[in-house]
Amino acid sequence: MTSNSTNQAAETYSIPVDQIDFSPNISSEAENFFQSDADLARTAARQGIVNYDKGQAIKVTSKVLDMCLGIYKVTSASSSSATTVAAGTEESTPPLDDANKALAGRTVFLAESGHVARKLNLETGKTMKLFQGHSGPVTRVAVYRTHLGQERLVTGAWDKTIKIWDTETKECLATLKGHTDFIKALAVRTIVIKDDAHEEGSHDSGQKDKRRIGHELFSASYDGTILHWDLQTFEPFQGGAGGAWKGHVRGINDLCLALEDGDSQGQEDDGLHQGGKEYLYSAGSDGTIRKWDITQGQGRGGHCVHVFKHHATTVYKIHADTIEIWSASADKTARRLDLETKKVDTTLDHPDFVKSFALAGPYVVTGGREETVRVWSVATGKLIKEIKGHFDEVSSMVVVGTTLLTASLDGTVRRWSLKEQDLVTPVPKDIAESLSSASIQSNVAVASPLPSSGSQSDGTNSRAKVEEVKKESMMTEEEERELAELMGSDDDD
Repeated sequence: MTSNSTNQAAETYSIPVDQIDFSPNISSEAENFFQSDADLARTAARQGIVNYDKGQAIKVTSKVLDMCLGIYKVTSASSSSATTVAAGTEESTPPLDDANKALAGRTVFLAESGHVARKLNLETGKTMKLFQGHSGPVTRVAVYRTHLGQERLVTGAWDKTIKIWDTETKECLATLKGHTDFIKALAVRTIVIKDDAHEEGSHDSGQKDKRRIGHELFSASYDGTILHWDLQTFEPFQGGAGGAWKGHVRGINDLCLALEDGDSQGQEDDGLHQGGKEYLYSAGSDGTIRKWDITQGQGRGGHCVHVFKHHATTVYKIHADTIEIWSASADKTARRLDLETKKVDTTLDHPDFVKSFALAGPYVVTGGREETVRVWSVATGKLIKEIKGHFDEVSSMVVVGTTLLTASLDGTVRRWSLKEQDLVTPVPKDIAESLSSASIQSNVAVASPLPSSGSQSDGTNSRAKVEEVKKESMMTEEEERELAELMGSDDDD
């Protein structure tokens, strides 16, 4: 099939994405290194749907791998000061319309394949800050606010390091090293710590202990481990006692924290967790989701209390709270598991890998390797609306009020309304029936998102890097393709 692609180029470009056979047949041609025929067909089809007008697209210079909201400062000057900082750094997009005024003063941080993290002003569409220092694609971003009100950015990358940044000065405050493979997930935990500094030399027995907000970091990697860091000292928690948390037999793709009611045994009541107990959840390429007892795991190399096995293959994304776990997988489903019954009660079938999702009140929104964003009813599991605009994998999404923000490997961040009146367009009957009857496959064909057209400039070096890391990695076939795709991306110079 590959050998005929050149002669049939004009014909191939006209094939709709939903009519392409995505079954794998890996090409051996050097110029199409590590791409299947399905990959090549996907790229050809996407050429015809490239656009930057839908969803008020904010275009950046490389693929967006992750996105998170910045700290929102509730001040009248927040919007104007952000605009001042951003002036002259990048071309502006048109101002937001009235429906999106809720985004005024809001910012997002992007993790990009061009080895940078970026802070965007959502009101102006301008870049406020670029954080440069990683030697590989930045895969994850997270933010937290110190007890002094300072915003901090945490980035994880393919160079196996984690960096902590002052978002005002762009100074890198620390570089954390400990993982032996690519960083894929970050989770910042807020805690209450005793501030004993004021008590030194004090003999006032009536003075109460002072406490303040502190933070810990959990990081996960393709090396299959979780590391626990103290964000006050930027050192491994408790001096690294007990070592890495182990349990997954392949790479870990996502982490999240969840508070459970009425189970605070072993955890001091600090007034922050309201008598509950906080757990860490991890999602892996081994198809499992693991629940970790943070208190019991400290200094003991982790303590896994339950393993969930309700997906057939790689789990990319998870969200857990007191009653449920939502997850997205390469088995082409997003699922809801009831934590009381430990059973799946909702399965949302898709035509391709599901890589991202967001909960928005009565809706759950999904995105993935197939470019369409889908809005579903949480109550009924029915598809409400398909949103088309992106022309490559939808890698991340967040919700602000009734506005959905989506990020993609097409190098854009876009916004969509989740207001009820904007979701009334019915889904075509044939599409709804197709999705509802889709079967879940235990052996899913693997094919990665494709490189941009500019990724051939240093193809020889990229292929050499891919082969080098493949020899040492625990990556699945699909993850190796993702590496090839990212290494082929243009740097953000």
